[in-house]
Amino acid sequence: MNVGVGLLSTFRDWKSVNTSRLMEAFCATAPESWGISPETATCAPTGGRLPTGSSVEPRVGPTFVVVGDAAGSVNPFNGEGISVAYETGRLAADAVDLALLTGDGLALRTYDTRLESVYGLYFKVARVFVRAIGNPAVMRELTRVGMHSRTLMEWVLRIMANLLRPDEVGPAEAAYRAVAALVKLAPEP
Repeated sequence: MNVGVGLLSTFRDWKSVNTSRLMEAFCATAPESWGISPETATCAPTGGRLPTGSSVEPRVGPTFVVVGDAAGSVNPFNGEGISVAYETGRLAADAVDLALLTGDGLALRTYDTRLESVYGLYFKVARVFVRAIGNPAVMRELTRVGMHSRTLMEWVLRIMANLLRPDEVGPAEAAYRAVAALVKLAPEP
């Protein structure tokens, strides 16, 4: 089991939080059945900042493509990056294959285009969400409402984990599409 804590840089006082103590406090409150304790740790806690939402540029150049965490391809909703790393790796491989087949290095640009097509709007929605929950009052209210509704929490989990079904429109998909339509209209700050 891997355990981690995260802070949003949109939270005003994020630099003053001791994440090691936060991790210790979380582990101390975890159910015993999870088996999380200092005795079961396989290594000392480590950490660092993760760039999210395709925030690293350039992601493509005349002789390179950048994937995964190195490209900032971490889900801003939840800090997960393994699945996105695999997916961006596949997109990069397609662009490299096209460049090699055609002998045209400019074909690598298709990678950036595909990234935007696949992740652009989703990451933009996530960045708006992250800015909102960086406000303690907003986070407190969302937590208060969400914790009392299993259905709402399931919808939010599906959106945050990018488990939306494009071929089926359930409540989570409808909610996401409504928010995405609003976010499309809003300029990035």
